[in-house]
Amino acid sequence: MGYGIDLANNLANILMLAGSLLVLLAASNIVLEFAVKLAEAAGVSELVIGLTIVSIGTSIPEMFTAILSSANNVGGFVVGDIYGSYITQLTAFLGIIVLWAPRTVNKSFVPDVKRDAGLMIFALCFLSFNLLDGNLTRIEAIVSVSVFVAYTILLYKSTLKSHVKQVAQIVATESLEEIEGVHTKKEMRDIIATKEVTGKLDIVPLRLKKSKALIAFYIGMVLLGTFLCHVGAHWMVESGVYIAHTLFVPDYIVAATIVGFGTGLPEFIVSFIAVRKRRYTIAYGNLLGSNVVDPLLSVSLGVFTREIDMGTAAAYRVILTMLPIAILVGILIIAIFSRRITSRVTGRAFGATFLALYALFLLVSVATKI
Repeated sequence: MGYGIDLANNLANILMLAGSLLVLLAASNIVLEFAVKLAEAAGVSELVIGLTIVSIGTSIPEMFTAILSSANNVGGFVVGDIYGSYITQLTAFLGIIVLWAPRTVNKSFVPDVKRDAGLMIFALCFLSFNLLDGNLTRIEAIVSVSVFVAYTILLYKSTLKSHVKQVAQIVATESLEEIEGVHTKKEMRDIIATKEVTGKLDIVPLRLKKSKALIAFYIGMVLLGTFLCHVGAHWMVESGVYIAHTLFVPDYIVAATIVGFGTGLPEFIVSFIAVRKRRYTIAYGNLLGSNVVDPLLSVSLGVFTREIDMGTAAAYRVILTMLPIAILVGILIIAIFSRRITSRVTGRAFGATFLALYALFLLVSVATKI
């Protein structure tokens, strides 16, 4: 009798987990869309918008999951989601994209792969170092956020030195906004028309005239989206922890596998659409950039909510199981995207390798129960 009740409850919680994830993903899009529009109405330049709001937009699910997990005192859920999302995006999702466009695996489409993938590896290693004592403190979170801010500033200054890089960044921003549905066709025409009048394509703020009522509407939608993100993340954490407890596995297994897969979906969707539109630099840059944001910024937002204490034993199991796979994936990305040219057959072999690494990650996670 008890087994039947547990099974029914688990099925209900699996449905709740899926539903809350859909709410979180939809709400994240609302926050991103109207935050960008609000920034444009305030006169923030496209370059700044692209390096801040748009670049972290697809990481909003991980941010809210971190905040709500910490608030509910399940720090392992935060850590599991960050590691799981990182590995899932850079194995399963990247593997699918590479299989779809195998000849794009070269440095032409990821020109700064050593810098970006190197920082990506550093970010997760830094998180792991901070986690060695089983705790993540607010001091460590402040340092992590400072590293992220410093990276963004350096990227901004580097871009300022080259008009070509400025234009490339703005084109990337516009591509992401189009793919993520931030602007309607009419709004895009207004932006283009404004540029044609001003003749500015670089760092000059683009202030689009909006009525006070419309600005108030943008603010209201950002607040609504934030509230829905909160609701979706709350129920996702609640259902995920319940499933973990009834299956007698640590909560970070559910976070690393099921939740990590779900919160990584926005990055995959954006990158896959970008590949279909043949915007390969956007596709790969989105995946790499997101995994700089999450270990440095997303997890820190959770720690600011409540310091994480998951114990040294659990922390070591996570680090020793997941970090080697993550580092291996990062090194592989640097190696293969440093190539000048890749054949279709070789590219597909790379894609299959990424998928095999994801299968290994799942196998090790389940077999060892992390």
